[in-house]
Amino acid sequence: MFVVDTGDLRTLRFDSPRGAVQSALRKSDPLAVPTSYVRVATAGLALTQGRSRVLVVGLGGGAFPRLLHRCLPRTRVDVVELNPVVVEVARRYFHVHEDERLHIQLGDAAHFMEERGPLYDLILLDAFAGEGTPEHLKETLFLEAVRRRLLPGGVAVLNIALEDPAKVAWRVRTFAGCFEDCAMLRGASEYINLLLVGTQEPLPPEPQFRRQLSQLAREMGFPALTRSVVSFARALES
Repeated sequence: MFVVDTGDLRTLRFDSPRGAVQSALRKSDPLAVPTSYVRVATAGLALTQGRSRVLVVGLGGGAFPRLLHRCLPRTRVDVVELNPVVVEVARRYFHVHEDERLHIQLGDAAHFMEERGPLYDLILLDAFAGEGTPEHLKETLFLEAVRRRLLPGGVAVLNIALEDPAKVAWRVRTFAGCFEDCAMLRGASEYINLLLVGTQEPLPPEPQFRRQLSQLAREMGFPALTRSVVSFARALES
């Protein structure tokens, strides 16, 4: 695990100082969100019916939890992280601070999902080791457990990156098959990231989604959110 400073940008990388960027922070402005996929993941909230509680699987540098903690003061954010070193690095170098609205739990996400516990408006699946997403977090059994932990009208968001291109279609089909409907979202610059949003009801038409995204941006006081998603499409389930 490497924390790499390049000018004003601090990044978290696994396996090598030149490895894929797991998270990023601007040292001069820790509240900025330089990582495009984090903004795209936040857009998943435009498809939820509530904002009360969010679960993040995989802490990294904590960019997504910090953004929600700052912009949605009535939202509780829970994080499940397997590696205690990741938690220590996020606290020490990436301004992640727990309080009554931000809580981090150490453990395996698969075990967490099977336990009795709170339900969530949004669950972000963003767990990565150096080689990509752990295999047991890609399977239908895990994704079905994720759906059971959603509140009515809640959504699950999956970040696909560091994946063999030949397997991306399989991951899309597997994820989409566990939900009523599924959107594919991409950001403006980081085309290696594909964000999937699994919903419990049919997706709205894209113009309605854009209106809901604009409303969410106003609610969060985060105007950059309206420019975060450049591609919105329904995932194929066959």
